[in-house]
Amino acid sequence: MQASQSSILAAKQEKVLEVINRFGVISSTQLVDYLEGEISHVTVYNTKKKLLSLGFITEKKIGYTLVLAVRPRGVDYLGSPLTPFTKLNFGLLNHQMLMNDCLMAFNQLEKRKGKELQFLTERELRSEYLDQNFSRNERKNPTKLKQVPDRIPDFVVIEDEQRIAYEVELTQKSSKRYLAKMERYRNEIREGRYNMVRYLCKTNQIKDTVIKHAKRAGIEAKMLQLELVGRLLTVGEKQ
Repeated sequence: MQASQSSILAAKQEKVLEVINRFGVISSTQLVDYLEGEISHVTVYNTKKKLLSLGFITEKKIGYTLVLAVRPRGVDYLGSPLTPFTKLNFGLLNHQMLMNDCLMAFNQLEKRKGKELQFLTERELRSEYLDQNFSRNERKNPTKLKQVPDRIPDFVVIEDEQRIAYEVELTQKSSKRYLAKMERYRNEIREGRYNMVRYLCKTNQIKDTVIKHAKRAGIEAKMLQLELVGRLLTVGEKQ
């Protein structure tokens, strides 16, 4: 499909679509921030209009936030291996936007060092997990699909060749879920899949809960780091 449509999008327009596809869901402000220094905000907004007219993306105004999401036609155009994205999950949207904000903060911090952020989004990790663990029929099973978020990080950042798994923790979860996730991370870190996991917590209470369950699961101190999400966002703000 891409070959026959190759003239539809210019290089910068295709780059905008690629970023929306990587995140799956991203606000227009986050998109402009991420592409700052590479593509002007005017080009981003003009491209957004074109992508909407082509049916490659969809947009939804939620409060004061304009949320963009890739559509299956956009995934097809790119020839992307990522799983088709069909609809916005409004229940998870706040968490999704905050995960994006965290990645934007890390991106700003890397730019200040003159570096490019290396990362994998939840959408990319989810597609990878499905490819490795799900049959075609299992991908149609809603019960099995609901279990996927507990089996992958919220995102991964590669720092100095170290793969660091991140969890953005806004609410306190059950002990059972924490223990299952911590045991999974303990095993994955020991197997070399990740070097450590960092929890970005909304409150100190959640931070303390994470520490308690990490100890119960046998997570060693070097495997776990914790930070308040608000602090990261403040440090990552543009200067």
